[in-house]
Parts: sequence; structure tokens; C-alpha cells
Amino acid sequence: MKKTILSAVAFVLACSGAVAQSQNDGLPGTPQTEAYVVTPVDTTSGVTVRKVSFLRSNNIVLVGNLFLPKDFDKTRKYPAILSIHPAGSVKEQSAGLYAYRLAEKGFVTLAFDATYAGESGGTPHWSEAPYERVEDIRYAVDYLVTLPFVNEHRIGALGLCAGGGYVIATASTERRIRAVAGVSAADIGAANRESWLRGRSVEEQIALLEDVSAQRTREARGEELMKVYMCPEPDENTAPSFREGYEYYRTTRAWHPRADNFYLRRSQATKMAFSAIENIYLLTQPVLLVVGEKADSEWQTERIYNALPGKDKEVYTIPGYSHIDLYDKEGAVDPAVEKLTEFFTRTLAE
Repeated sequence: MKKTILSAVAFVLACSGAVAQSQNDGLPGTPQTEAYVVTPVDTTSGVTVRKVSFLRSNNIVLVGNLFLPKDFDKTRKYPAILSIHPAGSVKEQSAGLYAYRLAEKGFVTLAFDATYAGESGGTPHWSEAPYERVEDIRYAVDYLVTLPFVNEHRIGALGLCAGGGYVIATASTERRIRAVAGVSAADIGAANRESWLRGRSVEEQIALLEDVSAQRTREARGEELMKVYMCPEPDENTAPSFREGYEYYRTTRAWHPRADNFYLRRSQATKMAFSAIENIYLLTQPVLLVVGEKADSEWQTERIYNALPGKDKEVYTIPGYSHIDLYDKEGAVDPAVEKLTEFFTRTLAE
């Protein structure tokens, strides 16, 4: 299989055939001509990538990459899968890789930048706003159901890390999502209240919120909005996932010029206010949770699984791999994609 590394450091043009493709070919968007993932992909697979955009509330434009499978026929009706990126990420990173790989399996897939991230609109950028992320997903479903080649009754959603928690939270009340999957799924609310490795006391949580509130007051009085790294340079106290996150997001492994790994300090409060499982008693759709055996986030997978009311639910553990490994390590991504393909093929069957 011929592979090529599509670098995020220097965007490359797609093959000349894609560039020459007619803009009036009856497909949405335009041919994607810049690198659409930062990890290796099979350039001979026949998957077509289109840059698309759609409008959500507050006149915010969301920008995505739409992946069409090999031998795509616009007269057919395809099952479709949303691929939702982690916090502090963009569509060209892990979400784009999974979208591409699932398109290779015959699905129409969409990876898009969340509000305040990447190429999408919304100000100020660098905000991590969980309930806005949930609305993004609803509007992405709105977009998919307008595509004549998408079967509106066969739409699934996949989320990575915090994206997994956002998908869980959305699908509880968004019944157009027929099947749900999380890869290294995390509830950003619980993770920020209790801390990633847990153990943060209520008193410590309140002190943290007091500090964030004080910073917001300073900003209201004219101070510049404070940005902090999602994955700061690690030290001896850094949780394994954030140590690995630094290597993933802030080195050439997966660095992207539209994902500098900052978030606004004020977002700490909005993250702590969120719960992925608040309405989970309504989530009766099939759910698959994929987790690495060595993931320090496994407690979050277990927490979500135990809260799910439905009978069609499963945790699939990939031996020997960690939380971040599932973002791009071939030995972890390959079995994850095979399991996801099996799951979505079954649950999105006609």
C-alpha cells in the first residue's frame, strides 16, 4: 500500500486530478487541495475529500472536510458518520484520520472544526465551550440530512476524547443520531472538576473557580484574555495523557498551524459546568466505547458505560495502548477502525 505523510508544517497540494476536478460536479463544497490529515493515509484508496461549510446559530460558519468513499455514486443513499475532534484540536488531526479511515470502509464521513476552533467562526477563538460543542453536532446533523446522498435514518457519530463526551451528551436528546461511538472518550466536565487523575476535593474545585472568576473580572476591566496551554510542557506531576498530549499536539507528530493548543483560561468554568451524562438516561441508541488498556482515562469510559441505560452497549479494549495512542498509532487505530466499522455497519443497517 502506497503511503505518504501529509505534513502539517507545510501544506501540500493534492494530486493534480483533484485540483482539476470541476467545481460544478454536483457535489457539495470544493475539492480539498491542502493536507487534510497530519498522519499517514493511503493515497491510493480512492477516497474523495471535499471542503464544505454550513451555518449554525449566531451566524457562525462551521468548516469541515467531507470524505466520500471509493467509487462514490451521488445517486445512492449512504450511511454517514460524524467524527468529532477532541478539545483543543482541529479536523485535520485525529478526527480527520478516523473520518478518512471510515470513508475507506464505505461510509460518508464528516470531520469539522468546532465553533471557536480551526477554520470555523465564533469569537473569541480558543474558547472551549461544551454546550456550544453540543450545538455544533446538532447543526452538523442538520447539514448531513440536506445531502441527497446521505440516508437520514443511518447517521452515526464518533467522538474522540472530549469529543466522545460531547457526542454522548448530544445523542441523549438528538434522536437523528442512530448509533454512538467514543474513542478514548472523556467527560470534560468530570475531568476538570475532579482532575484528570481524580482526587481534586470540592474545596480545591471551588478555589479554582474563584481564581477563574477573578481572572474574568480583570478581563472585563480591560485586561487581555488569558490563554493557557491545554497540554503544557510536562513535569514530574503531569498525568500520562497530558505528557503524551504534549508530544502529540506540540511536536511535528501532529502539530497543526490552526491548533496551537491554547485555550482561554475563562473556559475552565464552562468546562467544569458541563456533564456528558446529565441526560444519559435518554440515550437508548447503541453505544461503543473504545479504550486503550493503558489509558489513564479508563475510569471515564467505565463511568459512561455504567450510566448508559440501553442494552446495546460495549467497551472494546485495545491491549497495550494508552489514551493518546488511539489518536494516531497504527497498532491502535487499525483495530479501533475495524471494530468501529463492524459496529456502525450493524447499527446503521437499512
